[in-house]
This record gives sequence, C-alpha cells and structure tokens, in this order.
Amino acid sequence: MWKLFFTVIAAVSLVGSAVLVGGFQDLDSNDGGALDALNFAVAKHNRGSNDLYLSQVAQVIRVQRQLVAGYKYLITVKMVKSECRKDNAKDACAAQQGSAARSYQCKFTVWSRSWLNDIQLLKEEC
Repeated sequence: MWKLFFTVIAAVSLVGSAVLVGGFQDLDSNDGGALDALNFAVAKHNRGSNDLYLSQVAQVIRVQRQLVAGYKYLITVKMVKSECRKDNAKDACAAQQGSAARSYQCKFTVWSRSWLNDIQLLKEEC
C-alpha cells in the first residue's frame, strides 16, 4: 500500500513541477557549452551554404539544453549576412547594410559529448 502511495505522490509532484524531467530546459545564452555548440553550428552552416558571404549571428533568441548521453542543445538565432566573403574571411566581419541586409531565423540542434571530444550538428532549420 505504501509503495502505491509514494508512487502516486512522486508522479503528481513530477506532473506539477514546471520542468519536465529529461526534457529541454532553458539555458543562459552565455553558457560555455552553448557558445561552443553555436559556434560549431554556424561554422557548419557557412560551409554548407552556397552564399558568397559568411553569415553570422545577429541575435540569440532562445537556448535550450537536454541531458542525454552528453548534452543536446536547441539554439534559435537570427542570422545576417556579413561583409566578409567566404574566400577572404577575417576574424571580425561587419553585417551587411542596406537592401542586402536581410535577416533570417535558424534553429540548430547540436549534440555534444565533451568527454569523447565529439560534437555533431543533428538538425538545421533556416
């Protein structure tokens, strides 16, 4: 009887809590792991695009993290084209101005397993 009672109490407390156990949780955009995941995703995005110019993050909209075998990051950002061509990239590039300065939104899903020195871009929606 007590086992059933404690099971019901545990289930009710999980349902009533604001955080879903094992689900995605909001994360500060300045978190070191999130920044590494974002930089990796943007580099992959730039390598995979046919654009002559590099894209860069204009605004981080939302960062979420899920504990799996490592961390899975779900990062939503506003991207813009920079003035740097892919064939002549610099460390710091200004965003394009004028009519060419259209922004677009991307959602990246990145899986990081730091102990294996492994990071993968699982999904990219732009």
